[in-house]
Parts: sequence; C-alpha cells; structure tokens
Amino acid sequence: MSRLVTFLRLPVLRVLGKPLFLRLLLLLLVIEAIFLAESFTTLLEHALRLGGGPLDVAHLLSFKVPEILDLVLAMGLLIATYFATQDARNRGELMILATAGVHWGRVVSFVLTFGLIGGALSFANAGLILPSAKFGERLALIALQKEYVLTRIQEGGSETTLQTLRDTTFIATPSEAHSDQRGHLFVFQPDIKGGWRTANSENWHVANTPPSDTHTIELQALNVLEGPYPTTDTAIRPLNSFATKSADFAFSMTDALPQTDTTRGAAEKLLSLSEAEAGQITRLLSRALMVPMAGLLALAALVAGGGGPLRFVALPLAVLIMMSNDVASGAILSGFASSLPTALICAAAAGLYLGPPLAYLIWRGEALMKPEVRR
Repeated sequence: MSRLVTFLRLPVLRVLGKPLFLRLLLLLLVIEAIFLAESFTTLLEHALRLGGGPLDVAHLLSFKVPEILDLVLAMGLLIATYFATQDARNRGELMILATAGVHWGRVVSFVLTFGLIGGALSFANAGLILPSAKFGERLALIALQKEYVLTRIQEGGSETTLQTLRDTTFIATPSEAHSDQRGHLFVFQPDIKGGWRTANSENWHVANTPPSDTHTIELQALNVLEGPYPTTDTAIRPLNSFATKSADFAFSMTDALPQTDTTRGAAEKLLSLSEAEAGQITRLLSRALMVPMAGLLALAALVAGGGGPLRFVALPLAVLIMMSNDVASGAILSGFASSLPTALICAAAAGLYLGPPLAYLIWRGEALMKPEVRR
C-alpha cells in the first residue's frame, strides 16, 4: 500500500496522469459513439426485422465496442499524449519539474509505462475479448431469430404466416374479428402412407414448458382431408374426409431453424500462447506495440515541432510515421514468424516499434521540458 501511495505522489504522474487519462477516455468515448452510431442503423433494421426491441439493439451494439477499441486505442493515445504534454509544457509545469531535479527521462518513462499498460489492454482485447464478442454476437443473432420464429408461431397478428416444420407446413391466417388473435390454422403433410393430408382448425394454440426447447401445437375440432397423389392410372381415387376432436404436433426450434453451430470460427478463437499460433501472436503483438509507440511518437512530435511552423504538421506526421512503421514492421515480423522463436520475435517487435522514437527522444529529450518559444 505504501508503494502505491508513493507511486501516486510521483510529480510526473501528478502533472500528466489525470490530464492524459481524461483526454484519452474522452477521445475513446467520442470515437466509440461515432462508430456505434454508424452501426446503429444497420443493427436497428436487423433487430426490427426479427421483432427485436431497444434492449436487443443495445445488446448487439455492445458486441461492437471491443472491435472499435481495437482500432482506435493507439490513435487515441497519440492525440491525448500530445495535447496533455503540450499543455503541461506551455504552462511551465515541465520546466518546474526540471528545476526541481526531475529528469526528462521520467516523462518519457511515464508515457512509455502508460503506453505499455494500454498495449497490454490491446493485446488482451484483441486476443480474448474481441473473439468472444464476435462469437457472442453471432449467438445473439441466432437467439433473436429463434425468438422471432417462435413468436410468429405462438402469437396472433394481422398477416398470414407460413412455417414448415419437419416437412409439415402450417399456414395461420389472422382472425377476421380481432387482429391480435389467430384465425384458421391449415396443416399440410406431404407424405402420409404414400399420399397427402390436409387439416384445418379454428381452435388451436402453442404450448411449451420453459426452459425446454420443445413446443406442441395443440389443435381442437379438426376437419381432415387426405388422399393419394395423381398417377398414370386413370381410375378415380376417392378422397377420405373426416373430423376429429383433437390432435397435436410436437416440435423443437431445430425443426424450424438450422441447428446452432457453437464451434468457434477462425475470427472467434481465443488466443493460444503456443508455438503453433506464432502468426497470431505476432499480429496481436504488433497491434499492441502500436500503443506505447504512439505515446513516444507524441513526445517526439512535440520536440521536433518546437515553436516554429513545423509544429502545425508535427502531429499529422507522427500519425503517418506510426501507420507506415506499423505496415513495414508488421510485414517484416510476419515473414520471420514461422522460422524464429516467439521470444525472439517479441524482442524484434519491441525494437522495431519502440526503438526509433526512443532513439530520437534520447537524442533530443532535453527540449521536451522547455516551453515553446513560438516564432
């Protein structure tokens, strides 16, 4: 506990910690909201088509959050670090720290530590949370579709509905008197002792015993008509017509819809830390290392921009360098992922992503603590 209190009292943490964290949080919330708003219309249409409501839409939207976080965390940290450090620098807080004997390397160490924590979050999100979200989204859509089909079978409505269960077709018409009640139910069975059978009933309902997935269509006062299919024989084949008091038909949702595939697909598999998954580990590690690299590039952009005209393009250049370095380093690492040990790949990735901005900051890091003298 005492170490935690000492850590929280570190001067660099007190100057940069809260502004950096709040800016990053605000950026992530805004970007998440923008991307979720873009997905909202599509998911809303899909949910309404399946009879879903606002809670179903919110549930489906929640599965999009990890995917968006995986895309924007590095960019958000780059922007948040740049402006939080720039404000502290312009207010003279970093100069005060330098006067008090705080070395500029502590600022770099703090941003690097903050970035590594974000990188660990990115790695866990991409390797564990995001695959689980994609798997959960697929199962949620299947469950919503099952509920929609069951609701169509159970409840009344103003439109004729048709459903086929195990080759038996049911056609339910709306009630002429009340739109919220069922009218006739017509049943067609295509293969009954080599012939066909139809029946209709006005008194019917669907019974089920939760949480069982088995349901029963119970019909009362049926009128039944059955007969053979036409053949080349020109002889007249009589139809058989009769009435019965009751009948029932048991079914499960697997009769109405394909059986749910609970096997995880390629994009839904959780991270496995084994040599066989070296390619996936390399890809996730590259994405994770972009986060601490983004923080270091933000500091490098502040130093390189100074107070001259270059400060106006320093941040866009840092973004361009981050994306370019990610493409180049990712290609290099992917080429060696299958031939080198995972530990060596991790070390090479850290050098490719963190080495260049760290080298620049070691060269010109002292300028980080000085306020901008604008020209």
